[in-house]
Amino acid sequence: MSDGAQRILANTVYRAVADLGSKFASLALYVVMARELGETEFGVFTLGLAVATLVTALGGFGQDAILVREVARDHRRIDHYFANTLTLKLVLALPALVLALAAASVGGVARDTRTVIALLGIAIVAELLITTCFAVYQAYERLVYLPIVLITQRIVIAGSGIAALLLGADVVVVSAVYLGGALLALVLALVLVFRRVVRPRLEVNVSFWWPLMRMAAPVGLAGVFGTVLFRVDTAILAWFETPDVVGNYGAAYRLFEAAFFLSWAVGTAVYPVFSRLSPTSDPPVRVVFDGALKLVLALMLPLAVGGVILGRPLVELIYGADYDRAGGALLILSPAIAFHGLAHVAALLLVSQNRQVVLAVVQGVVAALNIALNFLLIPWLSLEGAALSALVSQVLLTLLFLGYATRSAGGLDPVRIFAGPLLASVLSAIAMIVLRDHLLPAIAAGGAVYVVALALFERTAYPDDAKAIRDFLLRRP
Repeated sequence: MSDGAQRILANTVYRAVADLGSKFASLALYVVMARELGETEFGVFTLGLAVATLVTALGGFGQDAILVREVARDHRRIDHYFANTLTLKLVLALPALVLALAAASVGGVARDTRTVIALLGIAIVAELLITTCFAVYQAYERLVYLPIVLITQRIVIAGSGIAALLLGADVVVVSAVYLGGALLALVLALVLVFRRVVRPRLEVNVSFWWPLMRMAAPVGLAGVFGTVLFRVDTAILAWFETPDVVGNYGAAYRLFEAAFFLSWAVGTAVYPVFSRLSPTSDPPVRVVFDGALKLVLALMLPLAVGGVILGRPLVELIYGADYDRAGGALLILSPAIAFHGLAHVAALLLVSQNRQVVLAVVQGVVAALNIALNFLLIPWLSLEGAALSALVSQVLLTLLFLGYATRSAGGLDPVRIFAGPLLASVLSAIAMIVLRDHLLPAIAAGGAVYVVALALFERTAYPDDAKAIRDFLLRRP
């Protein structure tokens, strides 16, 4: 197994551990919040998070992706990108947040809701700065530090937030706790950059901002459109429905989003490798692209299938009977889990090969379609309409990204990518359907069948791929 493949798998594990630990902590907080605050106040938090994320979206305007790509190609470029990226994020995000709060005040939005948006907005700006530190770890392929920051942040937020909720805190106090955890994580992330990875010069060069923004703009637009794609449904739902309905959708969406850490883990590991390769390099980028698609599909497809089959009892177990409508939304959303993984890897391939304009155009078209679908389906189907809009949009996005990325990479091997995960998922689905009235045994049986079936298929059909994973797990050189 090559050193490059070992690094990809190791960095995938580091990112997955970071996200898994942080997701468990966040999920614990959301569950307690949903139970303690009730549907209405949980709906305020969900709406506040969505609005804050939307209005600060310009802060993460693609600079991190450009930093990773350029610094991965030449580490000396870190001095040009680090401080300028941090400064640009602040310049773009903070004024937008202030304007949004002013508009909310003029529009008569309740004071507590405005306070929640303000607190969560500042927290999200801090998280934007944290992601630049993560970009440095990624460019240097030192992702071992990422779980230290993410897990620390989420444990602090979850632990403090749960304690506050059990003592009777309201949604404003929980939002303040979220902000405190984000600021603590920012300090930790910066310390690790300077002490463990690299000491970039802190030089802010305004003349460099335009070239940086010109490179980042397509990625940034794609990011803004992506934020719209994943957040606007909640805002539109809140326009037509009551807070308790928004709370039900938020509960389903938190579970749906919880699976994304796997695609982020794979993407974080392979993106710097994509950036150094091309269709004519040795090895060609197509080889790594095939492997990345196969890995992300193998990780995410069983979760998508499990969500469809077991989504309703899972929601009832986690949130309680009051969130009965969330189960139907999760069933509709779940297939998009697998499509999201494929789309994420394909999008990173496009950026790595300097095709970010294509990324922005596709993401923008699909985001516009998503808005139209939400306005069409939500008045008709309520939160199920929002979920259906998200699924249709994600499927279309994936097909378009895969088409353009395949051309940029020089082709792909669909049988190698799809055969094993699809076969194993069918067998896993049968096991879960048989045991669907018993949730935990169904999850255990489905997972076991999937792992065994996939391992046997890969060992027979693609022994080199199976050996690569086995060697990594056994830490063989």
